[in-house]
Amino acid sequence: MKILRASAILALLGMRLLAADAGQVRKIEDRFLAPCCWQESVAVHNSEIAIQMRAEIASRVSKGQSEEQIVEAYVARYGERILREPRGSKRWWLMLVPVAFVLLAAAGLFAFLSRQRHRPAVAQAGGDLPPLPDFELD
Repeated sequence: MKILRASAILALLGMRLLAADAGQVRKIEDRFLAPCCWQESVAVHNSEIAIQMRAEIASRVSKGQSEEQIVEAYVARYGERILREPRGSKRWWLMLVPVAFVLLAAAGLFAFLSRQRHRPAVAQAGGDLPPLPDFELD
């Protein structure tokens, strides 16, 4: 009975460890772009190279390599372009530029609308205009 209980506990611990590894593997796969097209994450792309990369990442995690070691290995192989989110100051620029653009567009729209609201109305024909002088044609 003790052996059965111990094996059940070991099996549960093993499944928990595998689930933790699967989550870690998925997190690492999601950091990379597929190098065949540079458009989709390795975690969801179905190209041959993305499938190979997923298998290699899972193997590296099972061997005990850290996330940073795996990232550095792929950056050394493919360059910074492999990363979905750039590191360092490039990341701030990618986040700052769209926000600044939206804020500037909103400010421009606000200024345009406020000028339109305060603009004097155009005079109606026959309303406030003085009459035209009469001309005689000979």
